Amino acid sequence: MKIKPQEQYVYAVTRIHANEKYLLNAQDLEQMAAASDLAGAMRVLSEKGWGSPTLSPNDTDALIGHETDRTWKLIGELMGGDASFDVVRISDDYHNLKAAIKLVWLSEGKADERGCFLKHGTVSAERILRAAEENDFGLLPDTLAAAGREAYEMLTQTKSGQMVDIVIDRAALVAIDAAGKKSESRLLGRYATMTVDMANIKSAVRCLSMKKSETFAAQVIAPCGSLDTQRLVKAATMGGEEIAQCLKGTEYEDAIDKLKQSVSAFESWCGDKIISLIKPQLKNYFTIEPIAAYILARDNEIKLARLILSAKQNSISAEALRERLRDTYV
Repeated sequence: MKIKPQEQYVYAVTRIHANEKYLLNAQDLEQMAAASDLAGAMRVLSEKGWGSPTLSPNDTDALIGHETDRTWKLIGELMGGDASFDVVRISDDYHNLKAAIKLVWLSEGKADERGCFLKHGTVSAERILRAAEENDFGLLPDTLAAAGREAYEMLTQTKSGQMVDIVIDRAALVAIDAAGKKSESRLLGRYATMTVDMANIKSAVRCLSMKKSETFAAQVIAPCGSLDTQRLVKAATMGGEEIAQCLKGTEYEDAIDKLKQSVSAFESWCGDKIISLIKPQLKNYFTIEPIAAYILARDNEIKLARLILSAKQNSISAEALRERLRDTYV
């Protein structure tokens, strides 16, 4: 991939930095967590510029969708279809592939329900759904097509939606890892590796807690990233100490204590790790990295906002909620 001159990024990065003042900070999240109800949490977001007059009040799904659309609209205006950001978008493709195959299978041919599809992948949801409906995965890019064929064959053999998830989730991690290696952004390359590693660690822990076999562990732990995955597969059937040994001497060593607490504690640690990766870009103006950092920062805050809004809808206490909050970019 041809590297763009630094000057081409100055305008785009200046726009990005101007938008950073609207990002949620720790105080905003605390105010949302402390709000007495959903309306109070939504008010905090409204004051930060979230939402639109056309959205229905308290429609959290519409709000989250609107804010996600805003992120990618801005990136499209500034960078067009730059493939460097596919690292972040690819997961939507594989989510949509899972949804399409399951919908077609359950409806025995033609899927009518479209609400479960995501909009910002590298391949349109309509194209993915058509491939599933026609059982013609050749309509898709090679790696996505291969995952679709394998998942569909697995579904016809086992009648298990879980196996579809296993096949496609693993393929998604391989694709994210590959996209990270191709990206012009070194930051997104690091993000891709960390995303794969963190997912593999969580899979290993879940396999251990569910007493799964080594064969099963090998199906869910993707053979990519920076960790020794063959060793991790074996550790997933042996014990927590063996998993910890796989992490010692790596950048995930500090997470061992978090894993002993809970998966939620580890996930919060992972979120903070990503934020620490991108924070140095707040003062950078001359490369693609601040744009990549902004995308990841927005993704982080949207996930946190969704978490808090869901907690308010389900009357989860502020104390319990705070345990799951993470660091913010600003």
